[in-house]
Amino acid sequence: MNETWEVLIFIGMILFIAAFLGLFIWASRRVNKRDNRSPQQMEELLQLVESRGWSHIAWAPGQGDRYCGGDPLPMKGVNIPLRDYIVGEFRGRAISCFEHNSRDMNADGPDSVRYSTVFVVTMPTSVPRMVIKMPQALDKVNARAASVFGGGKVMELGDPAFDEEFRVIADDEEFTRGVLNASLAHFLMSDARAKDEPLRFQGNMLLTWHRGRLRAEHIDQKLNYLCDVLDHLPNQAQYLV
Repeated sequence: MNETWEVLIFIGMILFIAAFLGLFIWASRRVNKRDNRSPQQMEELLQLVESRGWSHIAWAPGQGDRYCGGDPLPMKGVNIPLRDYIVGEFRGRAISCFEHNSRDMNADGPDSVRYSTVFVVTMPTSVPRMVIKMPQALDKVNARAASVFGGGKVMELGDPAFDEEFRVIADDEEFTRGVLNASLAHFLMSDARAKDEPLRFQGNMLLTWHRGRLRAEHIDQKLNYLCDVLDHLPNQAQYLV
């Protein structure tokens, strides 16, 4: 009986080690796929930019300052560089997209590069800052820390279904409730993209972002989503006329 248990324990240990190694290899490949970009993918990006008549700057020092105000950029910054800074027009709106890379301590290890890609659509007027994203455990703590720099506070709309699915961080309650009317709130609740695409209203910009490199196949998807969000904003609101 003891020998049987020893064999079972040994087999269990082997299976556990094999599963751990398999998970490690899978995670490493996933990170490499997300954070690496082949020469062919870079060529596809440049070809898309050229075909659309957009502009592309490989390295743009200082251009990141205007996009500060929260993840994935700092709340405030000076002379922040951007990589693969693209500017153009999409669905009749001015747009930009770029990579922001940092070397902060993160889950991938100390001093490893964190690649983030940001997509931006310009609005006709300036609005108060508001973030809409999936809930996270430390949102209220982070919001209190960010409020020192104008980061806002966690707000609830009073709709249990929406408040459970999304976290809203803002300073201007009137603007927040005016924008998140029935049309936009329903759109966010019903559109599958909203669960993976955080939103930040800031100044005359609407932004979304994700971890990883800027690739051609992401651009239309992200910009279409931002434009669809703007199409659901209330036209009657004074601040959006």
